[in-house]
Amino acid sequence: MSAARLTLRWLLTLVAVSLALLAVLVVALRGLPFLLDEQTGALERLLSTRFNAEVALDDVTAGLARLDPHLEVEGLYIRSREGLGDVPLLEVERAQLRLDSLASLATGMPRVAAARVRGVTVHLYQDPDGRWQWPKPAELPPELIPESTFDLDRLDFWVGMLLRQSAWVEDVRLVLHGQKQRAVLTAPRLVMTGDERRTHLEGEVFVEGQQDHAIRAVMELQPGASGLGDFSAALQADMRLKSLLGLSEVLGYGSALRLETVSGDARLWGRWHQGALADLRADLEAPLLALRQPTASAEEVPQAIVLKQATASGQWRRDDDGWQAWIETDAQSADWARPEGQRDDAGPAVPRFWEVRSQADGWWLTTSEFDLGALAAWRDRLPLPEALARVIDSLDPRGRVTALGLGREAGHWRARAAATEVAVSPWEQAPGGGPLDVWVESEDLSGHVEFAGRASRLHFPEVFGAPMDLDRARGVIDWAYDGPRSFVSGRDLEVEWNGARVEGGFGLSVGGERRGGFGLQLDFADVDAVDTPLTDWLPVGVLPPALTEWLAEGAAGRVPEGALRLHVPLAREGARPDPTLRLDLGVVDGRLPIAPGWPRLEGIRGHLSVVDEALTARVDAADSLGVEASAGTVTLEEERLAVSGDLAAGGDALRRYLLALPAEGIEAVAPWRAEGRATGRLDLALDLDAPEALTLDIETEAGFARLVHEPLGLAFEGVEGPLAWRQRGEQGGLEGRVSARLLGGPVVADIDTLAGGLDLSGTAEVSALSAWSGVAGLDAVMEGRLPWQGRLAIGEAGAALRLDSRLEGLAIELPAPLGKTRAAVRPLRLDVDLAEGRVDGRLGDRLGLRWRASADGGPGRGQAWLGHLTPPDWAGRPGWTLDAYLPRLAVAPWARALSPLLAGVEPASAGNPSTLTALSLETDCLQLDQRCLGSLVVEGDGTADGWRLGVDGSLAGGRLSYRPAQAAPLDIALDRLSLDALVAPAADGGQLLDELALPVEAAPLPAGLSSLPDGRLRIADMAWRGARLGHFDGRWRATSDRLVIDPLALSLGEIEAGGQLIWEASGAGDSLTRARLDLSGGDLGSALAALDQPVAVRNTETRVKSQLAWPGAPWQFALPRSQGSLEVMLRDGRFVNLESPSARVVGLLNVDNLLRRLRLDFSDVTGRGTAFDRVSGAATLYGGVLETRGPVEIEGPATHFTLNGSVDLARRELDQRLSVTVPVSNNLPLAAVLAGAPVVGGALFIADKLFGDAIDRVTRIHYRVQGPWTSPRIALESAE
Repeated sequence: MSAARLTLRWLLTLVAVSLALLAVLVVALRGLPFLLDEQTGALERLLSTRFNAEVALDDVTAGLARLDPHLEVEGLYIRSREGLGDVPLLEVERAQLRLDSLASLATGMPRVAAARVRGVTVHLYQDPDGRWQWPKPAELPPELIPESTFDLDRLDFWVGMLLRQSAWVEDVRLVLHGQKQRAVLTAPRLVMTGDERRTHLEGEVFVEGQQDHAIRAVMELQPGASGLGDFSAALQADMRLKSLLGLSEVLGYGSALRLETVSGDARLWGRWHQGALADLRADLEAPLLALRQPTASAEEVPQAIVLKQATASGQWRRDDDGWQAWIETDAQSADWARPEGQRDDAGPAVPRFWEVRSQADGWWLTTSEFDLGALAAWRDRLPLPEALARVIDSLDPRGRVTALGLGREAGHWRARAAATEVAVSPWEQAPGGGPLDVWVESEDLSGHVEFAGRASRLHFPEVFGAPMDLDRARGVIDWAYDGPRSFVSGRDLEVEWNGARVEGGFGLSVGGERRGGFGLQLDFADVDAVDTPLTDWLPVGVLPPALTEWLAEGAAGRVPEGALRLHVPLAREGARPDPTLRLDLGVVDGRLPIAPGWPRLEGIRGHLSVVDEALTARVDAADSLGVEASAGTVTLEEERLAVSGDLAAGGDALRRYLLALPAEGIEAVAPWRAEGRATGRLDLALDLDAPEALTLDIETEAGFARLVHEPLGLAFEGVEGPLAWRQRGEQGGLEGRVSARLLGGPVVADIDTLAGGLDLSGTAEVSALSAWSGVAGLDAVMEGRLPWQGRLAIGEAGAALRLDSRLEGLAIELPAPLGKTRAAVRPLRLDVDLAEGRVDGRLGDRLGLRWRASADGGPGRGQAWLGHLTPPDWAGRPGWTLDAYLPRLAVAPWARALSPLLAGVEPASAGNPSTLTALSLETDCLQLDQRCLGSLVVEGDGTADGWRLGVDGSLAGGRLSYRPAQAAPLDIALDRLSLDALVAPAADGGQLLDELALPVEAAPLPAGLSSLPDGRLRIADMAWRGARLGHFDGRWRATSDRLVIDPLALSLGEIEAGGQLIWEASGAGDSLTRARLDLSGGDLGSALAALDQPVAVRNTETRVKSQLAWPGAPWQFALPRSQGSLEVMLRDGRFVNLESPSARVVGLLNVDNLLRRLRLDFSDVTGRGTAFDRVSGAATLYGGVLETRGPVEIEGPATHFTLNGSVDLARRELDQRLSVTVPVSNNLPLAAVLAGAPVVGGALFIADKLFGDAIDRVTRIHYRVQGPWTSPRIALESAE
């Protein structure tokens, strides 16, 4: 309420006080004639009758001055009658009054010429209607009772009447007894004076309990042309707003809006012209202003409207055409009292500019912009009209009103408003949303809204689950309040939502005795329910919960067109009749859930229809993980889902689909892959509230070109036959009969997993079995076909596979005990527990295997044993162990049988639990060429970096290690090796060089030589015929075309041999060995003795260099087939006197034989042999012929020999020239020379005679040596 209006109200109240007092005095003056004759009691009775109250007078004096009566009263007390409240009404200490009779008669109402009053107290009481009066039956004259409503005509009347009086009043008190509170106004002095030209009124009013004045007013009046009837007046009043605290409610204005706190000042100017208010202006400044609506209970405390720095300026003017007013306000809402939801940048909470004017049939108010959200947030704090309050309460509007027009026209309330960014909340079933630009028109309790906007939201709260985010929206909404019944409807609605176009309308009626309802009609186009969940597009608020939950599991798609028709009855008292719904959607690229955990239908093309609580979907085409569906239907009614349709799928798609089914045991499909297609049909029935009671039938006709079990690599070819998966509750299984080809032979499977498993039978070809096993050369050790039978048992404990075969028709080309003929029968049995990972197998009674998976998921353990009737104890390590015992192990047959298998075998990675991790091989007789070499035991374990094996037995002892990560993975270190068993004994007693064979065909380089890892062989002690030969050390490297042993070191007696040996390919199927060996050391005879050969020479120093090459393997060495070169140097030795086969072979070293044939008896030749100081020479070997390269010189103490020539090793013949330089002296009997060689002797005799002492120094004799090296022919050629 404005300060100007409050000021006028207060002034009227003061006028009422003064007039109440004048009324009493006027009544007393009217009884003046009686007072002249009667006593005071009679006057009391008169006043008591007039006011219907108890009246008491202390003293009354009355009289006439000319025609004007005057009255003096002391101690006037008026109270209500006893028994009717007995409350004070009026108290006057002293009053003097003179009535201007002529002026009163002229104006028709009392006019006091002079009055002085002191100590006046007036009590007014507020009735329930807010009117101020005395308690009944006491009453003031009706025309003097202050009105609670504001009326300009009555204001003019009071101002005119007040300004006709002349009075001086001191110590006036007005006690206002309100319905809830009491207030006291005091006026120390009120002055009304004037003359014929002007009247002056002034005074101050205080509120009891406050020091500063509440109102200070000054008013001047001037008579008009016709006197006071058309007076002109001016008013100025100042008010301290703090004085209004509590007073507004007492005065009757707090019932609508109570003033909680206020500070500041207000000033009012008023001007009257020709007896009527013509202009009114007011200014207000309030640093703080708080208003609150009153409440019926103390517990309900509404939030206050709190403004700070509030200012207001206004003007009201009246002219001949009516009146018009302008108000300009400015205020800020206190932060802690700001309306909820109001933004910092929101518009003003109240309009800043107001303009209101009168009209012929009412008035009209126009305002500037303001924040609609503040009005909505303050709806509980403002006294709004019922219609407006109902709209605000229902819609909770937000936004900014850019212009508002409101008023009364022709008896109707009308309003027009333009607003922007408007958002409203849903009401009942009517939608809400925003922000929108709106135009509102209303008349009384009806109206309509036209809206348009972009990037807004629309929300049907009890129809659609989530608000719609709109790209564009427009439409018209009409509303009407008809008593208790309300109507809201939408028409011409058009929205763009997530790229879709939606058109339609809605209607809502609520309230009253009749049942209400909500109707919605929408037409869809281009709906994308793929990127936006389908449940956002559907009226999930009225769909059955089970249907909604099922669709929310993943239903989606694109809808080129669709329609929604919905009617929701609205009943009172919580009853909710069933709605009527029809939804039709054409679907492309759709998705539809089947059941919890089941793969969805994808790529659906068809139609979806929902009628009330039943869903029906027609599936023209769809896909589920590659399984193609057609001619299908999906129904959901009373929470029972039914799906049926034709299926077609490729092998991979069918596998993916089956693995995705939440069916027990379906994981058995995982290892299988199929090539080809299958066709069939699916029928499913499911109660959504009991999904465990599932009924499912998938019937297919298999036509797979290939079906592969990947872990085993088993490939079934040409799989045909019926297959069906049948699921009943939690129990499901596969049934059918299929035929195919497996491992080169036919196979038939009778499948009934519900009955316990699969029965299998078939035949396998060895060639296909070899290719499947991946073991190269398996077909080389087996041939024929393998008939077999099997059963895959499936139960609660798991699955177990059993395979049996008698191996009839299968030949195994292996030595005993594993080999067999085609006709032989040998039982094979294999048991596999697929659940626990157990494998047990037996082949006859000599070979067995078993495997146990780890219970904690780690690597398992397996064993294979041969030659034992019972399995060995379990090893402590995971992986496979092999334990084999063969009393006789024939090296050659096993090598020939296993070489095709071992040729392509790569070394196993150490530490892999699926490979061999431990090995034990034992034999009592390692057989080679029908000879038993001795016993041998090989045992060891795989390590993190390879293998460690121990070797023991009569043949050898030591260790072997294999570490693939090393540069030389294989390391063989033998402590001992027996050569007696390895080298065949000689037929004549053991002359090694006599046993040098002449092989006809060279051995080829082994295939797969590149797979031989590089390594080293060390032998600490080699035994040969009871003698120790010494050590051997060699490192080898192997490639696909050569084997290199470099370096190679060997110790024989006092001789150390070192060098290299290379075995390499030389054309298709041929090989060549090249050796470069150097011998050094002491006695060469010690090496011959170590080899158990006759010793042909003894010496103190030996140096031999050789380069030899021969066709074939290193062990195929033969001098006749070799080629190369030799360089020999011997010192300080002798050739031993013996028939040395070795000397015959070497030929050129057969010096002893030659000397004996010459019958020479040199002094340096004794029975121990021929001594020499030095032997040196070189020879080449080619084509089986050993030919000296330069002379071979033999230097003795007194004799010098030279040999030139060749030795045909193949024919064992000599062709040499021997030169002997000998001294001839008296010590040499000529007879001996002649006896031994007459020709030479004769020549020497003649020479001695001719030359005398000259021949005593040197004689050189040349011989020709030819023929077999066992008995050569020696002929003297010359002598020097």
